[in-house]
Amino acid sequence: MRRVRLLFFSVGIFFSLGSFAQSITPATLNATGGKYIFTYYSVEWSFGESMAISTMTDGNSNVFVTNGILQPNTHNPATVNNTGVWGKDEIRILPNPTQNVIEIDFFSKQKGKVIMNLYDESGRYVGTKQFDYFGNGSIQRWDLSQYPSGMYLLNIHLQPTGTSVAKKGAFKVIKIK
Repeated sequence: MRRVRLLFFSVGIFFSLGSFAQSITPATLNATGGKYIFTYYSVEWSFGESMAISTMTDGNSNVFVTNGILQPNTHNPATVNNTGVWGKDEIRILPNPTQNVIEIDFFSKQKGKVIMNLYDESGRYVGTKQFDYFGNGSIQRWDLSQYPSGMYLLNIHLQPTGTSVAKKGAFKVIKIK
């Protein structure tokens, strides 16, 4: 009986210590398909899988697993930046100037709810978008085709969760015809 307890104790210690060595990165297990990385874009494809989509998480909401789709995250999140403003390598907005859709690429390792507010050049509120950010990169798109040409200000605010740091920043976006 003592040997069995010692065996279970040893196995438990082995697995608990091994879990600290793991890093959390987006990953997809496919039966067939592929992946192509170009600059900071990562394109993945898959063939012959069912479309049953469900999201599973651990009890602490540290790990999210979605089956049935390929998760849209950036390839290399930025280094850790614990200041209250967005760093140069944490957000990219392109194309700028744009005719229609801008792409806002998030590379921060901080977690929380991201709120994006768009204002025209007179300071009038135009629109908002928000989403939950898990600190592993994200690509968001905003269609500006319905707005007139001009300069816009995009305020991006991160309301942190856990030990993450709040972030704020304003970015100039130019809309052309």
